[in-house]
Amino acid sequence: MEELDFELYRPTDLELWIGSVYEKNGIHYPGDLDDLDHIATLFGSHLAYTQGSTKVIFDEEGFFMIFLNIHLDQADQRLAFFHELAHPALHSGDQRQLPPAFVHLQESQAAHFQLYSAIPYHILKELEHLRHQPHFPRLIAGAFGVPLSFAETRLERMAARMRQEHSDRNLRAKLASLSAKVCGYDHPEAAERLLAQLARQTARKKLKNTAR
Repeated sequence: MEELDFELYRPTDLELWIGSVYEKNGIHYPGDLDDLDHIATLFGSHLAYTQGSTKVIFDEEGFFMIFLNIHLDQADQRLAFFHELAHPALHSGDQRQLPPAFVHLQESQAAHFQLYSAIPYHILKELEHLRHQPHFPRLIAGAFGVPLSFAETRLERMAARMRQEHSDRNLRAKLASLSAKVCGYDHPEAAERLLAQLARQTARKKLKNTAR
């Protein structure tokens, strides 16, 4: 896996929000995420264990309860928890009463929430000094108690956003240089068009990558 340049990473709004909730409640280290009961309460839910399937239920007063299958191994149980936690954190209403498209949207949002809450950026950044290690993804998986494949997915998506930021910076630098030359020939309207083009391109890329 390519080495990550954390200076290039720009967290999403969802990541920033999750990080702010964690930091306000003393969640600063990977071990702080081990108390799932506490994490559940931070997002308006409660936790219980069951012999049955993992799920989240709620009542008409907005009381949420996450049920985790007690037979799952610890890493898979952790992932199931952070996925189900997205529903009280982000959603309202019973999925069984929603159109399939809305259910799909909520599940997609839950998948992103799971990535950001199980391996939050503000904690991961404190471990960036380990990024030179050849088994960095495995170290991250161990630190956060998640499967290796999940840690690899989180880091690969971060790497993609870093590559995009690097590309955007190069584009901005090229257009700035070009616009300076254009302005030098007394054609400010051309420079304005170039800058507008840059703004449109950057906006499209950000929209495309917002949910990654």
